[in-house]
Amino acid sequence: MRAFRFRLEAVLTLREQTEREAQQRCARAYTAVENAAGRVRAAEGEIDAAEQAHRARLAVSPLAGQLEQLRLYQLFLQERRRQLARELAEARRQADEAGRQLVLATQQREALERLRGRQRRAHDYQTTRAEQRLLDELAGHPLPRLNAVIESPQAAVLKL
Repeated sequence: MRAFRFRLEAVLTLREQTEREAQQRCARAYTAVENAAGRVRAAEGEIDAAEQAHRARLAVSPLAGQLEQLRLYQLFLQERRRQLARELAEARRQADEAGRQLVLATQQREALERLRGRQRRAHDYQTTRAEQRLLDELAGHPLPRLNAVIESPQAAVLKL
């Protein structure tokens, strides 16, 4: 019998490669989300520190110039935090898209693997049937021929 050959093996290899690339993009996207979230947390820490410094200045000696500088610095930090929050939202959007692409790539690969499995099972079934037919044929024919030779050697020669 001939060996099993999946005709779409090259396509399956491409789908596996596409899935690996999607996994890598997804990992990079989730790393970008973590980094962006860390930058947002750091900006929030800076805002908290600036607010504490502002309160400390108010308690000690409220100089108008220093208070204005601290207020402007807080506004700058808050705008920076809003920008970082937008970057975080964009990173999350990209991570979600990368996740969807990974799911799609995985589904496409799995579909081909299921097809290969079905074709392999069908091939194995056909191979087993052919082998069984051959065995049945081998098991069934020699005995009647042998019996014919025993009963009538001349008739067996005519049948052969």
